[in-house]
Amino acid sequence: MKIIQSFWSGNQNNINDSYGWCSPRYNWMSWILSCHQLVNYYNEVELYTDDFGYDILINKLQLPYTKVHVILNELDIYPKDLWAISKIKAYSLQEEPFIHIDGDVFIWEKFTEDFLNARLVAQNLENTTEYYRDMWNDISAQITFIPKELSSFHNGTSNLCCNMGVIGGNDIQFFKKYCQKSFEFINKNIEFWNKINLFNFNIFIEQELFYELATTNSKEIKYLFDEIWDDNAYKGFGDFYMVPHKRTYLHLLGFYKRQASVCKNMEIYIMKYYPESYSKLSKLLNKVEESNHEIEFLSSKKVYELLKKFDNEIKTNQFSNQNFLLKRDLYNESLTKQLDVFLSEKTEFIIVLLKGFTKKTIKISDNAKKKILEIDELNCDSNIYELDEIDIIILDELSNPIKHSDFLTQMEVYLDENDDESKKEFTTLLNARIMNYIVLKIISIYK
Repeated sequence: MKIIQSFWSGNQNNINDSYGWCSPRYNWMSWILSCHQLVNYYNEVELYTDDFGYDILINKLQLPYTKVHVILNELDIYPKDLWAISKIKAYSLQEEPFIHIDGDVFIWEKFTEDFLNARLVAQNLENTTEYYRDMWNDISAQITFIPKELSSFHNGTSNLCCNMGVIGGNDIQFFKKYCQKSFEFINKNIEFWNKINLFNFNIFIEQELFYELATTNSKEIKYLFDEIWDDNAYKGFGDFYMVPHKRTYLHLLGFYKRQASVCKNMEIYIMKYYPESYSKLSKLLNKVEESNHEIEFLSSKKVYELLKKFDNEIKTNQFSNQNFLLKRDLYNESLTKQLDVFLSEKTEFIIVLLKGFTKKTIKISDNAKKKILEIDELNCDSNIYELDEIDIIILDELSNPIKHSDFLTQMEVYLDENDDESKKEFTTLLNARIMNYIVLKIISIYK
C-alpha cells in the first residue's frame, strides 16, 4: 500500500508561518516525526508538495520520503486559507490504492490488513455539533452553489462527517468523483471567497462532502476507530507519554497544536529518537531567526552519552547543571512505560526527586492563595502545576531518594481507614501521582 502526504505553503514561502501551531517550529517538527514514523513501517511514503515545501522538507531537513512530487505550485491561484485543496489534489492524482496521512498524524504500528484492503477508509466518524452547524449557517448564507450531496446535512437531517487525518482506500473511481465535486464546490463559489471564512470552509469541502458523497452512493467506509467523537472533543490523541506501550496512534488536531505541553512532548520525542533531523531544523531556525534558541549539536551518539550521564547522576543524586534540562527531558521520555512495567511485575524501584522546579505561593484574591510548582522547560516558558494537599505531602516524603515500597509504607500514616480496600485505593492514587510527576519531569525512577 502506498502512503502519501501533502504539504502546500499557499504561496507564502514563509518558514515562520505557524500553520495553526502555537509556534512555527512545531509545524516543522510535526513533519519530521510524521515522516520518520511512516517510513519505519512502510516502504512507499510519497510527498506531494510545492517548491517551498521541497526546499524545506527535502533540501534542508532531508526527510526520508521514498518519492517526492513537486506539483502543488499550480494551487497558488487559490487563497492560502483553503488548505484542504492540497490534500484533495493529491487524492485526485492517485491511480492505485493509497492512504493519505496528515502531517500531524504519528503512527507506532502498521494499519491492519482489513483496513488497508477496504474500498474507503477514514480515521473516524465525527458528530457535527452546534459548533459545526453555526459555521455552516454562516457560510451557506453567503454562497450560491451547494452540492446536492450536502442536502441532508444542509437541512439538518444528517449530522455526521469523517475525520480525515487518515483517508484513502481502493476505490479510485470514487476518489476521482469526490475530488471533482470538491473542486466544483470551491470554484463555483469563487465570487464569495472574500465573504466567507475560508478556513472553516475546508471542513465542508473535505470532511462533510466525503461522508455525504459516500452515503448517497451507498459506499461503506471502514474507520480506524469505531468511536464517534464530537468535534473538538478528542481525548488522548496528544498523549505522547502513552506511546508506544498504550497508544500507537496520535493526531495533534486542532486544540492539541496550541497546547504547549503537547508540543513540548513532541519535541522531546524527536530530540531523543530523531536527533539528527532535530539538529538540522535547529540550525535552519537559528539561521533564520538569528538566535541560538534551538539545540544544534544533537546526534544519536550524543543522546546516548547524555542519557548515560544522567543515569549516573540520578543514581548518585548529584546533578550537573550542564545540559540538565535536556538530559532530564531525554531520560524521562520513556519512564512512564518503565513505571508500568515495574508496577505490573511488582519490581522494587527507587524514586528520585529532581531539581529544575520551584515551589511558590501565589495570591489569587485578597483572602486566598494557592501553591504551585514552576517547572523549568527547555526552549520555552516554565510549566505551572497547581499543588493540592496530597501533592505537598508526597513531595515532602520524596525530598530524599526512597524505595517505592518504603514510600507507600510511610504514606499509610495519612490514611483515615486502615482496611485492605482503603489501602489498595490509596496505593492506586499514589502510583497515579508518581506517573504524573514523571510526566511533569519533577521525579525520575530507576531499578
